Amino acid sequence: MRLAHHAQMVLLAAVWGASFLFLRLAAPTVGPVAVAAFRVTLAALVLLPFALRFALRRAQWQQLKDLWPTLLVSGLLSCVLPFMGLSQAARAMPAGMLSILNATSPLWGALVGWLWIGEKLSGWRAIGLGLGFGGVAWLSLTHTPLDGHTPWAAVCLALGSTLMYGIAVHHSKRHLSALPPVVVTTGCLVAASAVLMGPALWLGPQPVAGLSSGTPHAWSAVPASVWGALAGLAVLCTAWAYLLFFKLIGEIGPSRALTVTFLIPIFGMLWGWLFLNESVSWDMLVCTAIIVTGTQLSNRAG
Repeated sequence: MRLAHHAQMVLLAAVWGASFLFLRLAAPTVGPVAVAAFRVTLAALVLLPFALRFALRRAQWQQLKDLWPTLLVSGLLSCVLPFMGLSQAARAMPAGMLSILNATSPLWGALVGWLWIGEKLSGWRAIGLGLGFGGVAWLSLTHTPLDGHTPWAAVCLALGSTLMYGIAVHHSKRHLSALPPVVVTTGCLVAASAVLMGPALWLGPQPVAGLSSGTPHAWSAVPASVWGALAGLAVLCTAWAYLLFFKLIGEIGPSRALTVTFLIPIFGMLWGWLFLNESVSWDMLVCTAIIVTGTQLSNRAG
């Protein structure tokens, strides 16, 4: 890989790591439905011109018409359920810890591939799964004490959301491989927007009790900082990040591009420490190293 590719991967990890900062800023004020709805809608609007240009160039309109039900299912698995779950978890969980748990997505992908698709699970891959989930268990036990700084429900929501990512990857690979990635991603975002925007507008902001900035119950009362966090989450961390990721896949291949996931928790913890005054403990760093090592082993070929 060229130096430019390494720089792009670090930039992509920094942007994706910032998504947990933006979730932590927005979710307590407007709630998980609104965060997920605005995230998918704004991102879809940004990506739609790229997807349409691709579809027009390859004359894939009939395929898109035929695959809309499948895109809807994929949108539920890859956008609606995980975005809502992570947003709800962010109402109670620090951004740094949420980014570490999010790193389990490739672990779930390997496990789902073995159980559902019948992918071969070699000895090293099995060790990687055990190591990765062991790191998750250690992190959860040490940061979910009985007096509860991080409620168990938030941990389960975060892990359930990453499980949805793992299922979504194999669903798309099995049913949507005929379409280019940017078309699949945009289609999923559009489908998710159709599901979420109506309920989000009807429910309005859903703030947690006792917010220092007040509890806005109307969209006009939502602070500008929250709107900025939602815009950053949608435009930077979803639309722009996916475009850069697709570019990297095209230039260096999917296996190398996916290694960016190993860097995301570092930036998730860094941004939480810098902007939210979150603490970063040694056991968080050790658990991150264990989860990343397990992820790398569990996704080995063969």
